[in-house]
Amino acid sequence: MSHDRGVSTTRYRSRYHLCFVDSLRTWGGAEVWLLETTLALRHRGHEVSIVAAPDGELLRRARLAGVPVAAIPIRFDAAPWTLLRLWRHFRRQGVTAVVANRTKDLKACAVACRPAGVPIVLNTRESDFPLKNKFYYRWYFRHGATGLVVASEATRRTLLNSAPWLDAERIHLLYKGIDTGCFRPAPSAPDTPVAGFVGQLITRKGIPELMAAWSLLDAEVWHPRPRLILAGEGPLKPELERWRAGLQHPDTVDLAGFVEDPAAFYRGLSTLVMPSHAEGFGLAAAEALACGVPVIAGDASSLPEIVTDGISGRLVPAGDPDSLACALRDMLGDLPRARAWGATGRRHVLERFPREVTLDRLLALTGHERNSS
Repeated sequence: MSHDRGVSTTRYRSRYHLCFVDSLRTWGGAEVWLLETTLALRHRGHEVSIVAAPDGELLRRARLAGVPVAAIPIRFDAAPWTLLRLWRHFRRQGVTAVVANRTKDLKACAVACRPAGVPIVLNTRESDFPLKNKFYYRWYFRHGATGLVVASEATRRTLLNSAPWLDAERIHLLYKGIDTGCFRPAPSAPDTPVAGFVGQLITRKGIPELMAAWSLLDAEVWHPRPRLILAGEGPLKPELERWRAGLQHPDTVDLAGFVEDPAAFYRGLSTLVMPSHAEGFGLAAAEALACGVPVIAGDASSLPEIVTDGISGRLVPAGDPDSLACALRDMLGDLPRARAWGATGRRHVLERFPREVTLDRLLALTGHERNSS
């Protein structure tokens, strides 16, 4: 399929320049992957820049990392000042491809890219949520975007089920590649049982089920007693604090907030717990497995594409605290088996989610070959 929209773009196709656009102010898995991918591509010698929210965490971290980043607010679908600033940025930087994160990012970029002569506009579907079946969605996703990028087969199925008007050939699978040099096993695993969680403290991540499951373990006799560390922030943190205070052993639960070095965090765990109800791609699960840490995950959405039940971890029915407690009990009660599952999980990540393959695939999707001359 040709991406040429009938606009004279010779000037801007003479070299490759990829621009990521992400208006989210908070810091999540999509933003982690975006910045790490930008740095990896720039390390390869490619021109890559970012458009981020003026008061967002992505902007701050991109600047600290020395990445070219433009602070452009994207608050309204068709705000003329937003479109003008995007158009000006794309033209001045000679952008040849745009990867837009959120739906509103796509809406703005789809309009701004046409007069700027940007031939490729991709939208990444970071969450495994249905697409709204509205007439203007049909236009933006069929004509504004030249393609959609999904990080799992589960998200692809959800898109096609909710929007059968989408062309399946324009939906591209791009697993999140893992830097297995950074995310690698510790020289020695912890001797005491430690479970960890990484992510937003929200209902969709399975926090209520995790609290209920850990309450069951807290009431049991353990030698030594297992610990639970939750890394992240979110609206359920006050509820977590009240819950922890009511446990028989509140000192075994640590609310660690954001962690700046997730690899080091994973290496201190016996198992990662990810009881999510839906994930576009369970990045934390893949990273933990790369560190040789087995994962207990919800049997939902993309997670079965990352975790193999009884091989690299356990899959439990999403929303079932009793099953989650059982899996935690089995994993934390048999650390040698947990280590063996973690080693198998790392081999799986090395085979299925190598970062260099992901980067090559992304370059192909964004027209690097035809714009690198």
